[in-house]
Amino acid sequence: MLWLLYTASKCNLACSYCGGSWKDLPPKPVYPVEVLKEYLESVDPEPVIVFYGGEPLLNPKFIMDVMDSIEAVYGIQTNATLHHLLPPKYWARFESVLISIDGPEELNDSRRGRGSYRKAVELAAKARGLGVRRVIARMAVDGRSDIYRDVKHLLSLPFTHVHWQLSVDWVPKWDVRGWAERSYLPGIKKLAEEFKDYYLRTGELLGIVPFIALLKAHKEPWDWVPCGAGRRAYSIITDGTITACPIAPYEPWAKAGKIYSKEPPQHLPFPEAPCGSCPYFRYCGGRCLYWLRERFWGERGFGEVCWVTKRFVDTFFEVLGGLADEMAELEEVREYDPTRDSTEAVP
Repeated sequence: MLWLLYTASKCNLACSYCGGSWKDLPPKPVYPVEVLKEYLESVDPEPVIVFYGGEPLLNPKFIMDVMDSIEAVYGIQTNATLHHLLPPKYWARFESVLISIDGPEELNDSRRGRGSYRKAVELAAKARGLGVRRVIARMAVDGRSDIYRDVKHLLSLPFTHVHWQLSVDWVPKWDVRGWAERSYLPGIKKLAEEFKDYYLRTGELLGIVPFIALLKAHKEPWDWVPCGAGRRAYSIITDGTITACPIAPYEPWAKAGKIYSKEPPQHLPFPEAPCGSCPYFRYCGGRCLYWLRERFWGERGFGEVCWVTKRFVDTFFEVLGGLADEMAELEEVREYDPTRDSTEAVP
């Protein structure tokens, strides 16, 4: 299983769409690493651990202690600003390094803070130099984003892959559908055309994670939200509570257990949602457990985001046409697993 392990609940940045830190949680884990080790050994013989926060590099000693004590596949999600605090030998052990960056420097720094772009690119180059297999740009996308420009820019840097999340939680409702019609979907079409052309030229795939995920679902439909939250992926917050979703540390529906027990985390039922009979469910799996549960924008907003997701799927497969069947057989597609690298399969 995938374990998103809170290393710190605080963040040293305050991005415009996030706010940075979790309130009312211990700033660092209050349990000994040995308790975590005993728990994982009792419930999961092959754990994947991705360090999470807040900003995990605010607590590098905990990262080192865990990696020194527990046999696992390791990854990290970080804003990169403190990457110098973790010695190179630990970076070299990560299978996946996911770095928060939104696009070109001016756009990124206007949202994440001055200098954050430079640090993100610096870490990407360092991780690649140390042999990290998957160095992934984590984008937050909203009405200021140009998906074609921003993804193309990030793929020109030392990232192997790019994924993105639509900023439709925690923020006031904005015109996501209008923006999608004007900018996002035309940009997706252009990216899909380049994704197709690159394959025809090279026999390989551009590292656009949501496109690879759609090809995966084309042959192996999702039967749950792709991230695995509440079934194949869980979070451990700083007080030792296990939650189904890393962005739901407070919500009662997400509570799934505690590491002080030897009991496996609880499986969550699928939320009430108009997904079961939807022909797009095979491609999106409901998109996001938190979004399905919380619905910050109400039913109308839910419908708008759902519409954008469906048109995203349509646009991609309209561009690929019959080539999708061939591309879905590629090894990179067959091996793609969001519970291995904690990527966003569906924006």
